[in-house]
Amino acid sequence: MYSIIDIESNGGKYREECIIDIAIFRFDGHEVTDQFMSLVNPEADITPYVQKLTHISSKMVKTAPKFHEIAKRIIEITEGTTLVGHNIDFDYRMLRQSFKRLGYDFKIATLDTIPIAKKLIPEAESYSLGKLVKSLGIPLLDAHRAGGDARATVELFKVLIDKDNESEIIRKQFEETNSKTYINRVK
Repeated sequence: MYSIIDIESNGGKYREECIIDIAIFRFDGHEVTDQFMSLVNPEADITPYVQKLTHISSKMVKTAPKFHEIAKRIIEITEGTTLVGHNIDFDYRMLRQSFKRLGYDFKIATLDTIPIAKKLIPEAESYSLGKLVKSLGIPLLDAHRAGGDARATVELFKVLIDKDNESEIIRKQFEETNSKTYINRVK
């Protein structure tokens, strides 16, 4: 079982950023079985660059739930899954950072679609989400919004699963990612 995620942040300083938009699709390898999407009140300013990129303004998130109000739902939808994303390190760091502020140590196995795509689609001109899904004929509506990017990542992940006949690359990537995480924790 997988939780395919995308997060947009307010563009704050490293380790001080806050989530402003989140989408999670629970995926059983064939279809989406649950989903959660929400704007999030960052309780901080959104940089002009991020406002222009995402079209999310401070006014839009003013009445959105704060992270602590959606934290339980995030735990429920991701429980017992592997967290999958396009550049998952960013999304996972944002989640861990947000939960840490609440005094909770959020840990989950992760899988990044970028290195898997590089192995399974070596002919791709670019591995940015927008260019990669376009080259595969996958529609990307609402680019740079969590819902649109997460939906496109679900479709990309389906393509990668289909291309990985023996599940060797996905298994290897999963093992590599999580062994690195373990080694870093030991260090």
